[in-house]
Amino acid sequence: MLALLLGCVQPLACGAFTHEQDGACVLDDGVGPLDSSADSGDSAVDSVPDTDSTSPPDTGESGDTADSAAGDPVLDVYILAGQSNMDGYSVYTGLPPSWREGDDQVQLYWSGWGEFRALAPASYGGAAYTGPEVALGHALADAGRHVAFVKHAVGGTNLYSYWYPGETASEPGQGDGWTTLVASMRDASATLDASGVAWRWAGFVWMQGESDALDATMTAAYAEDLERLLRRVREESATPDLPATIGLIACEDLCPYLDEVRAAQLDVAAGDPLVTTVETLDLTRNVYDTWHYDGPGGRQLGARFAQAILGEPVEIPVSAALKVESYAVHYDGDFTVGWTFTLHEPVTLTDIGGFSTSGAVLYTSTEVGIWDNDTGDLVVREDVPSWYEAPTTFRDGFWYTAIEPVTLEPGNYAIGLTAWAGDYDSYADSTAVTPGDAVQVSGAAYHAGDWLTFPEVQYTADASALSFLGPSFLYRTVE
Repeated sequence: MLALLLGCVQPLACGAFTHEQDGACVLDDGVGPLDSSADSGDSAVDSVPDTDSTSPPDTGESGDTADSAAGDPVLDVYILAGQSNMDGYSVYTGLPPSWREGDDQVQLYWSGWGEFRALAPASYGGAAYTGPEVALGHALADAGRHVAFVKHAVGGTNLYSYWYPGETASEPGQGDGWTTLVASMRDASATLDASGVAWRWAGFVWMQGESDALDATMTAAYAEDLERLLRRVREESATPDLPATIGLIACEDLCPYLDEVRAAQLDVAAGDPLVTTVETLDLTRNVYDTWHYDGPGGRQLGARFAQAILGEPVEIPVSAALKVESYAVHYDGDFTVGWTFTLHEPVTLTDIGGFSTSGAVLYTSTEVGIWDNDTGDLVVREDVPSWYEAPTTFRDGFWYTAIEPVTLEPGNYAIGLTAWAGDYDSYADSTAVTPGDAVQVSGAAYHAGDWLTFPEVQYTADASALSFLGPSFLYRTVE
C-alpha cells in the first residue's frame, strides 16, 4: 500500500543500498521488506523501537527538491508533534464519513503503529478520537501536494522536560517525547529510503504548550525551549531550512500562564522567518472537556495548519443554523418534525444535528432530511447517531455529526427529524432560537408517521416562537 502512494517506478526501482526481492525493496543489510511487520493492533507508545539519538539519520534523497528520475513528484514529509490537541481528542464524527477510514493518497507513520498506513484518525485517546492530521492531509492532497506524515504526540506533556531534545544529539537526559519522535523519524526514513522514491523533510507542525502554561518556571523557559526544539528538529532532519508551523494554545480559564506562553510562541515566530503560527482561540471545544477541540474545531485546526503551509487565507469556523435560547414544553410522538427556512445566498452544509430536551445526550439515533420546499424533493438525508453509538459534538442545544459537504443554493427549504413515541429525545415546542446570518426561519413543519417524510403540514412562525424543534445544521457561506 505504501508503494502505491509513494509512486515507486514500474518496474520496481529500489534506492541506494537496497535491492529487489519478491517484488519489494529490501535493505542490503537484511532488515526486511518495505511493509512493517509490526502488529497492526499495537497502539502502545513502546511499540516504537528504541534508538540512540547520538547522530541524525542518513535521509538519502530527503534533501532533493527536484522531481525523481521517473518524473514523479518528490514526496514532502511533514513531522507532527505536540501534546493532546495534536494527539487528538476531537471526536471522529467531526470528520466527513469518507475521512474516517484509511485514505491511500496520504500515508501516515504514527508512533502508535510503528509503520506507515493509509491516512486515518490516530490518537492515543482511543478509536473515538482524531487529531488534526486527517483534515491537514486531505487539504494538502486536495491542493495537489504529494505528502506523508510522521506523527508522535502525547497528551499532558510539557516542552520543558518531556520534549527536551538536549543541546546536542549526544547530551544525556533527553525527554521521552523527543527520543520517541526521533525513533519514529528514523524508522520512517528507513522505510522511505528503501522504497526508492525521492523524498524530503518538508515541515514541522507543533501543537503544544498548555502543560507549560500551568507552571511559572516552564512558562519562563518556553521561548528558549521552543527555539532549541526547532533547532534540534532541523539538525535531526538534516534540513537547516525546515519550515515550522505552530498552533497557538487556547486554554482560557484553565492555564494561568496562557498569555505568556502565547507571547513566547509569537516571539519565536517573529524571530524566525521559517516559522508561522495558527490561531485557535475561536475554535470550538468539547462541551464536557474544554481543554480539547470538538469535532468541527479539530477539523478546522487541521485545515488551518494546511492553510498556513499553503500560504492561503484562513477560513472562519462554521456557523450554526440555529442557537437555542429557550423552549417552553416538549413532546414525543411518531412524527417528522422540523422547520422551514429560506437561504438568500449559497451555503455549504458540513454537519447535521439533532436536539435533545434531556439536556444530556442523544439517547436514540435519528434521521434528518432537508427538502426543496417548493418541490418536496429530498436533497439531504443523513443519520445522527446516538451518543451510545458514536460520540458527537454538542453546540447550542444540538448534537452534530459531520457529513460529506453539500452546497445548497438560494431558495426555500424544509428540514425535518424523525421522532418516536416514548423517545427520551422528545422534541421541543414554543422555542426561542437565534438563526445563523445566512438562514431566515419561515415557520414550523411536521408530518404524522413513523418514517422520515417531507413535512407537508406547515405554518408561519418567527424565531422567537418556533415549534417542533428537532434538527439543525452547521454551514459555511460559499464565496
